[in-house]
Amino acid sequence: MKQMLMLGLLVIMVGYSGCARKKITAIPDERTTVGRVDLRDVIVQTGQVSAIVNVDLKTEASGRINRIAVKEGQLLNKGDTILTIDPTRLITQKQKGDLEIKRLVIQKQLAQRDYDNTAAMLELGTVSVNKLQDLKSQVDLSDIALAQQQLDLADINDQLSKTVIRAPLRGVLTNLLVKEGEIAVSATSGFQSGTAIGTIGDFDHLEVISQIGEIDYVHLRLGQKALIKPEAVEGAQTNGTISFISLAAKKVNNDELGSFEVRIAVDSLITGVAPGINVNVEFLILEKNKVIGVPRAYITKLGPGQGTVLVAKKDKSGKETQETRTVTLGATDYKNTEIVAGLAEGETVIFKAPENENQDKQPKRPGGGARAKL
Repeated sequence: MKQMLMLGLLVIMVGYSGCARKKITAIPDERTTVGRVDLRDVIVQTGQVSAIVNVDLKTEASGRINRIAVKEGQLLNKGDTILTIDPTRLITQKQKGDLEIKRLVIQKQLAQRDYDNTAAMLELGTVSVNKLQDLKSQVDLSDIALAQQQLDLADINDQLSKTVIRAPLRGVLTNLLVKEGEIAVSATSGFQSGTAIGTIGDFDHLEVISQIGEIDYVHLRLGQKALIKPEAVEGAQTNGTISFISLAAKKVNNDELGSFEVRIAVDSLITGVAPGINVNVEFLILEKNKVIGVPRAYITKLGPGQGTVLVAKKDKSGKETQETRTVTLGATDYKNTEIVAGLAEGETVIFKAPENENQDKQPKRPGGGARAKL
């Protein structure tokens, strides 16, 4: 008898625990009233700031570096002296060239004089025509030799002017690769690429280089605006404009999805936006205000632009009924979805809780770029 009593109590406890579990897992339906919503979807990516124009400096004159007039990281104006190369060898060549031109001028004068005298004698018949033609050729050869030497001297003068390396644009000397006393080799010598002097970047015109996933790539276009937020300065932000979108995707480390390089020109410079700094870039891909919409989780997708929602209705007696209605879908920010047709403001839609209490009722956003909190 005692065993029978204990068995009965055990059955009652199991039944009670089962009922308790059912009560815990039972989640009531949620409801919302159809109204006007604002849709806004933003893709957030990181990027690195870079100067749009970077110029690698090399010398067109060879020689020992006499003086370096700047320091790495210094702001330069166009035409500022960066360094000078010892011009002694070129000055000597110029002096020799000047003397050679004087010699050739005298030589031409003598040839011209011989030609003029012979031309006068030809009228008297004392010299032959061939002799006069030979002298004319000597005059022409003197002209050619003089012109060639003048070109050589002009080249020497040009090289002399290039012994002073000047900034080709206004910018910052981002690196300096030489020291005083080193030998610089001309980049135009033809035997090697020449000595690298350094790099100057135009810091007045910056851009952000970022990567966009292939899913979000279709939402971007040239000229589209973006918001740039430096990580180093809290609350700081500036605008940018998409200036370049790669036409080919690249895959890194055998990733299944590729990414596209995107460049965003910085519209206005602010503190915290400088070459080499990482920033966050927000691409606004959707903004629609005051449209009829409902939470995205309330919609069951049927296909492109179509879905169904569960609508609460009341009959003539006041009893509530539920109607599954097909609706036409518009844009979505993955929180709310626009209803183009099928629902009116003020109607009530119902969300049926999933059977699995751990299931997330909010559909996940597709992959690609991260999206800002809306």
